[in-house]
Amino acid sequence: MPEKVEKYTWEEFEEDCVKVALWAEGRHIKNVYGIPRGGLVAAVRLSHLLDVPVVLNRDDISRDTLIIDDIIDKGDTVERLLSVIGEHHHVASLYFNKAAKHAPHFFARERKSWVLFPWETERTSKYDKTI
Repeated sequence: MPEKVEKYTWEEFEEDCVKVALWAEGRHIKNVYGIPRGGLVAAVRLSHLLDVPVVLNRDDISRDTLIIDDIIDKGDTVERLLSVIGEHHHVASLYFNKAAKHAPHFFARERKSWVLFPWETERTSKYDKTI
């Protein structure tokens, strides 16, 4: 990894999931969809915090679905998803790069360096750079 690495902890993850859940309350969220790979981890935690199910198939996403990703870096992944399902959804991320093509409705932290999430290793983290 060429740039500085920020190691994100499980404690920070829990704090940020609570922040996302608090933002999502009152938005009539009926389920959560996690963008594969890192968004799946956050989706499961948020489903418990919000007491709603996780949907695994993008065909099950509705306007009442919270779409979550671990990071919106370039914005390509969320942009591709929204081009298929439409823009009128609740989108959140744990991290957001302000230079991304697509902004979430809510994010917990701004990306300032490469983020290594606690469910990754430095070796496997590189796979997410090409997604």
